[in-house]
Amino acid sequence: MVGDRWIGRHDTYLYPARIALHMADSTPVVRELDIADTVYDITWQAADEGPDITRGERHRTYFFDLPGDVPTLVDTCFQNRVDYLFEGIEQVGVEPERLIITHRHLDHVGAFDEVAERYDLETWVPEADNPVEIDDYGIDIQTEPDHLYGDREEIGRFETVHVPGHSPGNSVLVDEAAGFAHCADTVCGSDRRGLPPGYLIHPPQATHTNQPPEAAVAAEVNLEKLLDYEFEVALLNHGTPVFENASEKLDRYVNFESNFSSSAQSIHARDRNTIEADELYTLLDEE
Repeated sequence: MVGDRWIGRHDTYLYPARIALHMADSTPVVRELDIADTVYDITWQAADEGPDITRGERHRTYFFDLPGDVPTLVDTCFQNRVDYLFEGIEQVGVEPERLIITHRHLDHVGAFDEVAERYDLETWVPEADNPVEIDDYGIDIQTEPDHLYGDREEIGRFETVHVPGHSPGNSVLVDEAAGFAHCADTVCGSDRRGLPPGYLIHPPQATHTNQPPEAAVAAEVNLEKLLDYEFEVALLNHGTPVFENASEKLDRYVNFESNFSSSAQSIHARDRNTIEADELYTLLDEE
C-alpha cells in the first residue's frame, strides 16, 4: 500500500484503490476503487492464468454500489471462471440486484445463466446483443433478459450510449454525476499495446467472427458519440483504466487531426477510408 494506492499482485502500475480486499497469489483480486462511492474491480482471471488464448492480461468485472441506486454488476465472465467471480462478489459483501451486459462477447456474457440463477436480480442487455438469440460464438444462454436497452436510456444512475462496431450492440454506461464512464471494450488502455498507461486507444481486436470488416472502422468512428459527455475516469476491461482527464484524452484521440492542422481538418480525418492516389495528390496540390 502506498498512501491510498495499492500496487496489485499481477500489475506493474499503480492502481488507485481505497483497499485491496484480497491479495492472494491467484484470483480473485478485489479492489475498491478510489473514484466514487462505491466501485469495485473484481479480477476473475489474472494475466498468468487461464488457457493460452486468453492469457497475458487481466480479466475483470466491475461492481457498483452507488448512492441512490441498487447494487449493480456490469458484465459477467467466461463460464468456466464464474466461481472466481462469485468469490469476488462475496468479498465485496453485497449481493447484486441488477446485471447490465455491455456486449455479446464471451468474457462479458458467458456466465449470464449462472449469475442470473444465483442472484435475485434484474437483467439488462443491449437490443442488438441479446445473448439468447446469438449462437455466433458457441453461446448457449437460456435465460431471457428482463430488459432490452438501446441508446440514451437510463438504467438507475447510468445513461446508455450505443457505440456499435466492436459488436452490434456494444454500449457504454456513463454516470456523469460520479464522473466516470464504463467503457468495457469500446476503448482499451494504452498499456495493452505496450505503451505507457493513462491513455485510451482503439482495441486491437475490433471485431469478432461474423462481424464484417467495415465494423472495425465503425467501432472507431462511433467513438464520437462519447464526446457529448464529460467524465474524469474511463473504466476498461482490458488495459489500465484511465483515472484522470479521460473524456479530454478521448477527445484528443478521436479528433487527432488537430495535431496536424490548426486551421482545417487533415486529410486523415476528412476521409478515414481508402483514398485513391489521384485524389490524394489533387488535395495536396490544392493546399
